[in-house]
Amino acid sequence: MIFNRRGKLADRVADVEAAVRGRDGDAMTRAVARVWQAAQQASVAELDAVLPRCVALLPQLGTGAGGQFSVLCGALVELGARPDELVAPAADGLAAALAGAHRFRSGWQRVRGDDAPPDPDDPATMDEALAALTQAYDDEAVAHDAVQGWYAVGTWAMPVITLLQQSAAVRASFPHREGLLEAGAGLAGERPDLECVLGLLRVLDGERLLVLHRATGRGWWVTIDGVADNFQLHTLLAGALAGPAERGLIEGLTVDPAWVEVATDAPEDRFGGTVVGSFNLVDGHGKWIWNEGAPADIPLFEGVRVVVLDPPPYQRSWNNIRRFPLMAAALTVDGALTGAEAAHWLGRVAEPA
Repeated sequence: MIFNRRGKLADRVADVEAAVRGRDGDAMTRAVARVWQAAQQASVAELDAVLPRCVALLPQLGTGAGGQFSVLCGALVELGARPDELVAPAADGLAAALAGAHRFRSGWQRVRGDDAPPDPDDPATMDEALAALTQAYDDEAVAHDAVQGWYAVGTWAMPVITLLQQSAAVRASFPHREGLLEAGAGLAGERPDLECVLGLLRVLDGERLLVLHRATGRGWWVTIDGVADNFQLHTLLAGALAGPAERGLIEGLTVDPAWVEVATDAPEDRFGGTVVGSFNLVDGHGKWIWNEGAPADIPLFEGVRVVVLDPPPYQRSWNNIRRFPLMAAALTVDGALTGAEAAHWLGRVAEPA
């Protein structure tokens, strides 16, 4: 069995390559399933060896089939393959699919008005969609590209979701990041399957926050990386700032270390239980910072994102999970403000609305 295992994943990928060369869709479907079965038993070295070969097939498959196959490529990264080879092709594929999806929506509205667009998860609607788009553009090729974009954009988003969780470095250099965010946001109302990728594209890394505690008159500069939402930010702030007053921290907070571990980088099998909030988060303008939002939603106040920690008006609790389990987060306390500096900032921020 050990002898038979050697090269098994590479052989299964060769079957996919042959199916693509032969334009044999049925053979490819069978071969992809076998790749996934073999990949789950493969070593990291084997995964690293085959990912570039899989990625090389994406341009040959086009937007539709390429989107489906890109999901397997992302799964290889989740199993341990180095992500580098997939980054640019996945970003390009998502950009092309988003452009097609926008053309689809425009053409659909032109001929169908306010009718709801077809469900992209239902391939049985594709013929009707292609007929409508051909009528809209009077060009079968344009219509085909638009339909492929509409139906494939969700699948292209999946490997991008995997990649953006890998590291701050991947997120910082991710191709077309601002364009992807803008194009995806323009479809968000109709495509809830883009919610996760849009959330990841908005993640802040190396972002400095000014944190003020109104009751004690203290303040701190902190830096956040990989924080997906304000539930996570709230938990990490409580974990970092709870402690004795003589150390310049906030006394009286009850913070379970397991909450902080999950909010940072604990594996998914450690998720569970309930987090109890410690604060009411308020921005520099006096508006509440809702836990359901993200750090990117916190508005600038005099050039910096300010978080004021006030007492909670009522008990808040939430599930002890991390929204993106593959993405590690960090909150680093860079230093405490002097009493005079904290008083200066507390005198400038607005009272809570």
